Amino acid sequence: MKGYTGDKEACFFLKPNARDEGVPPRARSIEHVCFPPHTYRECPDGSLEIRASISNLIGGNPATDDGWHGYLDEGHTWRQV
Repeated sequence: MKGYTGDKEACFFLKPNARDEGVPPRARSIEHVCFPPHTYRECPDGSLEIRASISNLIGGNPATDDGWHGYLDEGHTWRQV
């Protein structure tokens, strides 16, 4: 039996805007990325760095924009683009 992401390794998270006032309800949802197509690096401090960018759209549809798009950098630092 396969898991939620099939046979792909995944990372689940809340984006940094999840607790902001006035964000769309989807922004408060637990999201995930799969490896591949994303890649990650475990940093010396124990944090993760995730590449490519973490999208704000579901299926590339502008109607699903949750207001945040960017990267997770070393040190658990979120960087918006």
